[in-house]
Amino acid sequence: MTSLKRLKAQFRELRRLVAADIDIYLTWPLMFDLVKRDGSRWSQFRYLFFTVHSFPPVFLYRVQTFLYESGFHRSATTISRINHFAYGVTVGNHVRTTGGLLIAHGHVVLDGYTFLGDRVHINPFVTLGVGNSETRPFELWGPVIGNDVNIGTGAKILGKVHVGDGVKIGANAVIVSDIPAHHTAVGVPARSFPTAGKPADPAYEGPPAAD
Repeated sequence: MTSLKRLKAQFRELRRLVAADIDIYLTWPLMFDLVKRDGSRWSQFRYLFFTVHSFPPVFLYRVQTFLYESGFHRSATTISRINHFAYGVTVGNHVRTTGGLLIAHGHVVLDGYTFLGDRVHINPFVTLGVGNSETRPFELWGPVIGNDVNIGTGAKILGKVHVGDGVKIGANAVIVSDIPAHHTAVGVPARSFPTAGKPADPAYEGPPAAD
């Protein structure tokens, strides 16, 4: 793939992911009629960027990924540093998502080869990334997070673990082993149990889309 084609492909991916982020962040503004449902993407983006304090760090992360995947590694690292100092959100260059991401507030660390699905909600003081212990030595792999996962305040997900779709992780939980889909995980180290009212069925597709 030529450099120009590579840039175009990465730019299309950037636009797709930012659009998915906008859809998540617009849930509350649309509910209270703060933005027009049929407004342009540009007007919705401007509203979120200048009004919702937690949207800019996610957008900066998207720009960081675009630059890194396009071959501008130093520029990507610079954007990461700006995000850290301006918003308290630290994201490594190898963190990737397949869809929309919501970071509720700052003091968040995402690092290592970490992969997140669609519609992942991350609350303050969360760490996702590499682990290091006597039983599990330091490695570069972070967790794989499924779709529609809500990660509570202060939670830690460390090492090469898999968190299934529809999982809810309680505040200050420490995840060091796999969590099945549609479970709730709490405690240190975390234990999980099926989430009440959610079918433990692999066919479950998550919450309905907003009208």
